[in-house]
Amino acid sequence: MSDEIAIQQVINRYTDGCNRQDWPQVMATFAADGIWEVQGNEIQGHAAIQPAMAVFLTQMDYFTQTASASVIEIAGDRATARTTIRECGKFKGRDEALEVLGFYADELVKTAQGWVFARRKFTSFGLHRFPLAPGPALG
Repeated sequence: MSDEIAIQQVINRYTDGCNRQDWPQVMATFAADGIWEVQGNEIQGHAAIQPAMAVFLTQMDYFTQTASASVIEIAGDRATARTTIRECGKFKGRDEALEVLGFYADELVKTAQGWVFARRKFTSFGLHRFPLAPGPALG
């Protein structure tokens, strides 16, 4: 497998793991001392990153992330990637939704186990909250 495909798979596993709240899968995409940066906060290491992600989702009935194709640049055992993200969810117990648009700027490192995030920084283009029409989605 090429390095580009392997890195894209790391990004895909991150998104898939977040969508299913599969924290072991998500944490496997980060170096043990990796950094997740969001809203100016740097959170370092698996023991800190996982609870920070999970606590946000406690306020949501559902939340999903969609990732675009990534732009990947490789230099030896280090790489960068940039991926545009759209996240959508519904707040728990109310007819209000959230949409977040932005991008991840990633720094990755190749280890004996494969590529992992050394740093994953999210930059938001915009955040939207809006009311939902009550009732079922279909029908």
